[in-house]
Amino acid sequence: MLHRGHKKAVVAVAHAMLVTVYHLLTHNTTTYHDPGADYYDRRHTERVRRRAVHALERQGYRVILEPAA
Repeated sequence: MLHRGHKKAVVAVAHAMLVTVYHLLTHNTTTYHDPGADYYDRRHTERVRRRAVHALERQGYRVILEPAA
């Protein structure tokens, strides 16, 4: 059976480029502003928090979350 890793990578890069071009055209701009390394974390804060708690619980810790002031 042939490996499809290269083809999947090419499609993934093409998809990322198409999404970028789409956003540039729909916002009528010529410059791309990178959302930043923490974009996913800012957008999905509850999911990130839940995964972090589950990861600690799997390691045997009991987690109690309190808001920080």
